[in-house]
Amino acid sequence: MANDMVAITASKLPAHLAGKVKTNNVFASAVSVGGFPVISIKGKVFHIQRGDERTLVTKDDSGDPSASLEAVIVAVNPNKSKVYYDSGYEEGSVAKPTCYSNDGIQPAADAENPQANKCAACPNNMWGSRITDNGGKGKACGDSMRLAIASPDQLNDPMLLRVPAASLKTLGQYGQQLAKRGVEPHHVVTKIGFDYNVAHPALTFKAVRFVDEAELGEIESVLLEEDETITQITGIANPNTPEIEHKAAEPAPAPKPKPKPKPAPEPVVEAKPEPVAEAAPEPKPEPAKVDDYDSIDEALDNLDFDD
Repeated sequence: MANDMVAITASKLPAHLAGKVKTNNVFASAVSVGGFPVISIKGKVFHIQRGDERTLVTKDDSGDPSASLEAVIVAVNPNKSKVYYDSGYEEGSVAKPTCYSNDGIQPAADAENPQANKCAACPNNMWGSRITDNGGKGKACGDSMRLAIASPDQLNDPMLLRVPAASLKTLGQYGQQLAKRGVEPHHVVTKIGFDYNVAHPALTFKAVRFVDEAELGEIESVLLEEDETITQITGIANPNTPEIEHKAAEPAPAPKPKPKPKPAPEPVVEAKPEPVAEAAPEPKPEPAKVDDYDSIDEALDNLDFDD
């Protein structure tokens, strides 16, 4: 294939194409193998998956697997995500799921084979729809939370970490600790490790320090400049910014002029026969005022409810 391109070089461009050369490959996405890196926790070992390339996270130059990693949780999807594979899910797999949801309410619009209209009614989302290897009950459609994390040394390279169902309680408790102190997840460097008291890969979270001023500035830039990547990782648009902040204030509509009132028609006066004089009724005695009595009780006793 390379020999076919020998005759097409920048030095041999026709005059009408000179100065119009572009060096970027507009077909790059045709051979792209991944949009963003993914953290795998299979076997209680951290790997970074970039397309077809899989890199072990090591603790030093020895090449031994690292028991933990330090990262900034740049953004998070606050909703539980759901993923279903009809042939079962294998940790670290890059295969497209049969069905998935980023909000835990309904399948995503591009889900390959939606299993139900709503996640709550899906049989694969019911407890007992999956039997684990040790005979326990679970769900065929797995719950997780999608985090966009980045190394403090490379904050402009966000990666996806799916926190599995077995670690969601621990993650919730960590978030509660941060919230009590008025701290956002991206304000601290978090040490993410494994709980070795259980057989399955369960994650632990611990804040080790605050981010410094330079790191915070870079994180805020990443949230703006890498918005599309962050959206793909978390599965939602602008995960850390309320949508209302992105809308320009709209001017209040001008009040509509009130219609002028129509002049009332003049009343038609009809001649009425003179009334026959009747004897004037005898005037009733004027009810006594409270002041005319010696006490309030006496006044109440003399009230006439028939008036």
